Amino acid sequence: MRPDVVTFDCAQTLVKVDWQPAAIAVESAMRAGIALDRQVAGELYARRLQTMWPEFMHLNLRRDADVLAEFWLRLTQEWMQQAGLPVEKASEVVGHANEILFGDGSKVFVLYEDTVPCLERLKRAGYRLAVVSNWDNSLHRTLEMHDLTRYFDAVVASLEEGVEKPDPRIFQIALERLGVPPESALHVGDNPVDDWQGAKSAGIKALVIDRDNETQSDILINSLHQLAEMLGA
Repeated sequence: MRPDVVTFDCAQTLVKVDWQPAAIAVESAMRAGIALDRQVAGELYARRLQTMWPEFMHLNLRRDADVLAEFWLRLTQEWMQQAGLPVEKASEVVGHANEILFGDGSKVFVLYEDTVPCLERLKRAGYRLAVVSNWDNSLHRTLEMHDLTRYFDAVVASLEEGVEKPDPRIFQIALERLGVPPESALHVGDNPVDDWQGAKSAGIKALVIDRDNETQSDILINSLHQLAEMLGA
């Protein structure tokens, strides 16, 4: 049975992600002209982020980008104070971090070459599309930076919902927003547990994408081009 809706994971499915927050913080400080010990500063940042992560998770439930921007500034200030760095440059450091993350030529969030062609083909064929991803509020900004938001009827980020894959509830949230039953949907993602098992536990058909594996099966695809072909788009 042809699905009416196709949902996608984002990281390593639509967008290649290489998020190393401590390394980004150190690089951002250096771009601001701050001298530091890379290893020590990086370790201090990683510890500060780990300590503040529960607060970050809670703040995501508010779905407010400004609130989360304030969090990252405060984290940066506390890190710089602890590391003996000039705290008055915290805003500049955050600015450089945002450029590294979301600016032109970002190496943190890189679009796969098959993403847009697949989405274009599926939309033309009449499929409704959504994103279901274990991600924070910045999922929306990441999709926007690659001009992907226009393809999706729903975008579900786990930290905004307080539940993450493979919990079937996050898939159920997406289905409710789209107004479709599980049997009308197909989910595509790179993780056999989070995506395949999670979707199946919600009653949704699923495919695993592995671009590095030439093997093909009923549940494994090698590219999003292949997905479009399978769905007759």
